[in-house]
Amino acid sequence: MGTTLRRTGHALLWLLFSVQLQAAEHPNLKTLSKDPVWLTLGNYRPDTFGDGYTSQADDPAFFLSQNGKHSPEAELEATLTAIQKPGGGDKHARCRFPARDAWLRKTLKLPRTKVSCPAYDAWRSKLNTETVTLVFAASYLNSPSSMFGHTFLRLDPPGDDEHTNLLLANTISYAADAGARDNELMFAYRGIFGGYPGITTVQPYYEKVKLYSDIENRDLWEYRLNLTDEEVDRLLAHAWEVEDKNFDYYFFDENCAYRLLALIDVARPGTNLLDKVTTHAIPSDTVRWVVDKNLVKQVYYRPSASTTVSYEVSTLPDDQQTLAAAIANGYVKPDGPELTALSDEARAHVLDATYDYVRYQSTEEAWPRDYSAPLSRNLLVARSQIQDVDPIPSPRSRRSGTTRATILSGSAWVEVDSTTGILPN
Repeated sequence: MGTTLRRTGHALLWLLFSVQLQAAEHPNLKTLSKDPVWLTLGNYRPDTFGDGYTSQADDPAFFLSQNGKHSPEAELEATLTAIQKPGGGDKHARCRFPARDAWLRKTLKLPRTKVSCPAYDAWRSKLNTETVTLVFAASYLNSPSSMFGHTFLRLDPPGDDEHTNLLLANTISYAADAGARDNELMFAYRGIFGGYPGITTVQPYYEKVKLYSDIENRDLWEYRLNLTDEEVDRLLAHAWEVEDKNFDYYFFDENCAYRLLALIDVARPGTNLLDKVTTHAIPSDTVRWVVDKNLVKQVYYRPSASTTVSYEVSTLPDDQQTLAAAIANGYVKPDGPELTALSDEARAHVLDATYDYVRYQSTEEAWPRDYSAPLSRNLLVARSQIQDVDPIPSPRSRRSGTTRATILSGSAWVEVDSTTGILPN
């Protein structure tokens, strides 16, 4: 009997010690709910009045607590309870909120047991992401929502060299789900005052290039981010949490650029890119903020067809520009005496610029195929007869011995820093 009592006493003492140890290791939940990482994961921002927080997520499916939108503490308690429940499957909290789960387990030293999440695992496998690239599409004045440009993230797969076909990579973007039901005036009004839901979507990069570069003729800047493997995992986990969730869309602040900054803040805690946003978040400004935070390790410029043709023509002397126009309009033949009188290099560059111009006009201005197709063929035949002459350098080519690239800004060709892509002040 005495032995049993002693053993029971020892067990109670050990249990009490364990509880005290856990209390010392685990921070108070109220304090933890104000941790910047938890606030970022919940998309919480300080209230304008008072000392509370409100999440910018506007979808009930994003919260596990009924008070989650306005109470980071209530959402933390609900999440902590849910992720410790046994089981798994796509509806389990650990599968719905993998970024929250990973952070809480690391912070509170909870067991990191594996869980079966078929949908999330398949999604991650499909994306096959090693690095992340921020892409900036230049302004498009025909659309009020894109007059300041547009940004999205490209999820780059593992690649051994620069020849990896990134057009097949996937992208994450955030945009207003406006449809085509409103006229331009109503579209602008509702966009300014948050009348549209904003949805995070995933789609292939080649579809973006086709829309922005090929159809809308918008130049693309690609900023490869220097995120670690762990940071990439965290970004993707949170992207899963917000995909298809409603965040009211506002043209000037809670727009495409703003939501991507939130993803980067989650990926690298302490970056605090959202703190840069005051009254507006213009995509071009957000690119500068990302560069200023030393998040970019490589920049690639993808000129549109319009920019490429304009640049090629601009490199020709005035008399050769006139000659190229005459060939394109059928006044001079590609093998005419006006061309044979030129040097091989000059003749090759005139033919190159004219060919690209004709192909552009046939696509964008609907030049008749029975005119543009034979002319394009004749231009290629004439060009094939000129050997050992390189084509006109593309607008993204660096000048020898410098880190400058030439791009089109407005109506003028200017130089930018090739390592940052930032226009000179």
